[in-house]
Amino acid sequence: MKKIYITTLLICLMFSSCFNDKGNYNYSVINDIEIGEEGFSEPYTVRTDVDKLNIEPVIISTTDPNLNENYTYEWVAVSTLKSPSTRYTLSTDRILNYDVKLPADEYDLFFKVTDTNTGLVFSNDVSLTVNGSYTRGWMIVGNDDAGKLVLDMMSISRDTLHLKDILKAGITHLDPTFVWVDNSPDSYDEYVYVCTKHHTYRYDREGLNTAEELQIFDPDSKGYRNNIVTSDIQRVKEKRTMFLCDGYAYVNTTLNEGEFGSPNNYYLTDVGYEYFSIGDKIACNRTGEITSAAAIDQYVLYNTSGKKFCYLRPLAKNMYDLLDKDSEEPYSWDTTKDFAPNGLEYVTTINSLFSSGQSATILRDLSNGKYYIYTYAITRQGGTVTKGGRYEVPTVATGFGESTLFSMTTRQGYLIYAVDNTLYGYDFRKNNHPVVLATFPDEEITAINNDIISEQQMEDNFYIATYKKGTEEGRGGSVRKYSVVDTPEQINITEELVWKGFPRVVSLCYKQF
Repeated sequence: MKKIYITTLLICLMFSSCFNDKGNYNYSVINDIEIGEEGFSEPYTVRTDVDKLNIEPVIISTTDPNLNENYTYEWVAVSTLKSPSTRYTLSTDRILNYDVKLPADEYDLFFKVTDTNTGLVFSNDVSLTVNGSYTRGWMIVGNDDAGKLVLDMMSISRDTLHLKDILKAGITHLDPTFVWVDNSPDSYDEYVYVCTKHHTYRYDREGLNTAEELQIFDPDSKGYRNNIVTSDIQRVKEKRTMFLCDGYAYVNTTLNEGEFGSPNNYYLTDVGYEYFSIGDKIACNRTGEITSAAAIDQYVLYNTSGKKFCYLRPLAKNMYDLLDKDSEEPYSWDTTKDFAPNGLEYVTTINSLFSSGQSATILRDLSNGKYYIYTYAITRQGGTVTKGGRYEVPTVATGFGESTLFSMTTRQGYLIYAVDNTLYGYDFRKNNHPVVLATFPDEEITAINNDIISEQQMEDNFYIATYKKGTEEGRGGSVRKYSVVDTPEQINITEELVWKGFPRVVSLCYKQF
């Protein structure tokens, strides 16, 4: 009984203490701030030292609609590409009025509001792309009447600017051939390569105002030298870069005695290195560039000594021959088997995005003058290249043998080529005769570029350059963009734009950043 009384007493005391609690609890409403989507819904693209960034945010406060309380504001740009996490404070005003001075890069732009009464921070953000004058656009490689290189650029941001003669190092380059720039954002090369018939220079990619001449290892002299003539450069995503210089293939990798060590166009035999000559273009497959894991790190070349196709497998130092699987295939990788005893001579190689990234190599039989188009696609498996077909070019293919300008379209795989002032389209897979796509009276077609690099790479566009003599200041060059109408029955193209006022254009190169 005593235990029961004690328990009852304790319960009463507990209830009594609850009923007699005279504490004072005052609850206040927290000021909640919302930053509206106006000004933050679409990414911004601006050009540094040219554009102004103006954003007036909409701020909604639950307890202070007129924003009379104490607040601080901050606009901060944070790099996401070249200098990740680097911060730049643009303004501490509520409304952003900023003359863009940021380095060219990709950013997240944050707007932060701090309620100083509570210490709470509210924010919104938007993507910001800052381009320099030379960050993004088409680099137009040309030469003046004296053969000197003139590099112009169609700089693309919110608008398109024609920038003239943009190389600033004061070096004279004669007889230009092409310009190459690395567009691999994960681990890009810091240079723009300027290539001529006499040498190769590397310019800084941001300002184009400092330059150094390229030096590579020469296996003949057993030392490094300059006056390097480069015929092609290719890189897929962040994989290895291949350079074709003075008839040799070099791969930019630390596995290969530094940046430009010994060449790679050799077979490894029991007695040592067996070097061989190669064609002047590289076959590669760009269809896997969107994702790093899918990028295809293989290159195919034509062995002009042995008249056969060879390849450089991932991480390898030396070349290997491509091997036939069975006799039922459309052709042999060794052209001396199909065209005994001398095989076929090399003409050129074209890369495309057609049919899982087909490449095409044009070869010639010197015994009868016939041309052949070999198509194939490089795959992700080391040593595996899928054959397409071998197509004999009929003798009635007007101008084919005289052309040095070729391209292949993305959706139907048509061959585009040019001779003098006439542009042709050739559906060689159906054995159709070439058709005239366009003619340019009083002009000469000087360059063709199939757009497989830019942000519009899947839209099936190509560019051609023409030149008209006798114009003011020798700037009679024009660049035209064409889209290919996706019709398998016939080749139709539509002119999308025309840029004018260039020197005689020899090549085009797209720079993404």
